[in-house]
Amino acid sequence: MPADITVFVPIGMRPLTGGQRIVSASGRTVAQVIDSLEASYPGFHESLIEAGRLRRGLTIAVNSVEQPLGLLAKVPENAELHILPAMAGGAT
Repeated sequence: MPADITVFVPIGMRPLTGGQRIVSASGRTVAQVIDSLEASYPGFHESLIEAGRLRRGLTIAVNSVEQPLGLLAKVPENAELHILPAMAGGAT
């Protein structure tokens, strides 16, 4: 499978990619893309998945659309995948 997915890496995970903010991966589901990232950049699986699910506080967006199916979400060819940590704070 060619590496045709553009992955935008949040700053907290950039040590896994040697500081790169954008990397390439392959896969047709979010889970497969994470497996591809793990093969190239060890540590991604542990950083993103816990007990077979996307870690609490993380969201995945494919082509700017948040994916409620999480790991099962489909990823089309030439897609952009964003790993989005939850934002905290704000006015009360």
